[in-house]
Amino acid sequence: MLKSLTNIPGFHLLMALLMLGILSACQPKGGERAALPVINAPNRVASEQVPPDGIVKVQPGDTIYTVANRYGVTPRKIILGNQLTPPYSLDHLSTLILPKPRNHRVKPDDTIDSISTRYAVTRHELIRLNQLKEPYQLIPGTTIVIPQALDYSMLDFPGIEPSSSIKVIPGSELPAQPSASASQTTAAVSVPPAGSLAFSWPANGQVIDRFGLVSSGIQNDGINISGNLGDPIYAAYDGTVAFVGRDLKSFGNMILIKHDNGWITAYAHLGNIQVQEGQAISRGGVIGLMGQSGKVTRPQLHFQIRQSRKPVDPIPYLTS
Repeated sequence: MLKSLTNIPGFHLLMALLMLGILSACQPKGGERAALPVINAPNRVASEQVPPDGIVKVQPGDTIYTVANRYGVTPRKIILGNQLTPPYSLDHLSTLILPKPRNHRVKPDDTIDSISTRYAVTRHELIRLNQLKEPYQLIPGTTIVIPQALDYSMLDFPGIEPSSSIKVIPGSELPAQPSASASQTTAAVSVPPAGSLAFSWPANGQVIDRFGLVSSGIQNDGINISGNLGDPIYAAYDGTVAFVGRDLKSFGNMILIKHDNGWITAYAHLGNIQVQEGQAISRGGVIGLMGQSGKVTRPQLHFQIRQSRKPVDPIPYLTS
């Protein structure tokens, strides 16, 4: 019977069209490629700690991604720290430089509070990260891990949006301070309280706006010091850089330094910034250069001193 069918005119053409239709139905729809063969992915590499010097050995078959997984760092930090270029091959390297861990070796007089202040981090994060138990006593000679996230919650500066420029760490908020009028605030700090820090002048120049109400009727929470573009700006006291902000709407380029006992100093309208967040700085150290950033029309430094979030008149606290 098959032989008789083949004698029908057009039979071979009909069969060819039928086979073509079957083959077309087997092709992926919408221009998709055929599925790639399934390959079992290797298990995630075991996590390791970055050594204190930050130098690790490159193992056979390593890529920036396997190293990133192994040590818990981002591929970008590996690329930047080792000046790698595309395609980022590690075949020619025997070692890599990774970001050093932030550790602190406990000294006899160290406390959770003093370490929190020194590194601009919260007590909550220090305790949680190191799994400390009450009463949170530290053993001299041991090493504790310092959190990467800095504590900005106590800064509370107008003109800086907490949701974007300042990272607020849960559980670290300080109680809000009661508001006071300009006259009350100025009178309260006419004489610095006993035990306050002796801050040095952050810039050489003339005070053009003082603390309190200015001519425009706006409350000035600090003082403004005139100068020339490029003049050095100095840290007013020993501390840790808690915040570096650039192109802030009101303050332009700004640095906040956290000091002992809840004191904070602010330096705004800077040009060049020469420090980074988390950096320890000494009194008189250059932190940046005079600028004209933010809402000012001439080169100047806006300088504030705050004690537990509350602005005080800097003049009585400044020494030569």
